Amino acid sequence: MKDPKTIALQFNNCISNADIKGLSDLMTEDHLFIDTANNRIEGRDKNISLAWEPFFYLYPGYQNIFECIVVRNYTVIMQGYSVCADEILNNVKAIWVAEIKEDKVYLWHIYSDTKENRDKLEI
Repeated sequence: MKDPKTIALQFNNCISNADIKGLSDLMTEDHLFIDTANNRIEGRDKNISLAWEPFFYLYPGYQNIFECIVVRNYTVIMQGYSVCADEILNNVKAIWVAEIKEDKVYLWHIYSDTKENRDKLEI
């Protein structure tokens, strides 16, 4: 089995490079994406067509910068901020949680970086 942190960072690298194929290859078939508003998209194919392809079109150059990474078994918690030419997503502090299953990303959950969420995630 691969290191969960390495897999999560590879997934994020695919996000930074708008690499749809790389993202797809790193997702489990039942991949679950949850955004800060708790909107959920289930399934690899739906995540590609409904989330990532439109996102990369709307926000070219988007990147996540991690300042702190905590690994708990197969869960990787990354705290940092986003960088984007669009002001709505530039310098937005967030917490990303990845759950790794069978060397792929099963869950990619984004939380607002609040004290409540830091306490909930014990970071």
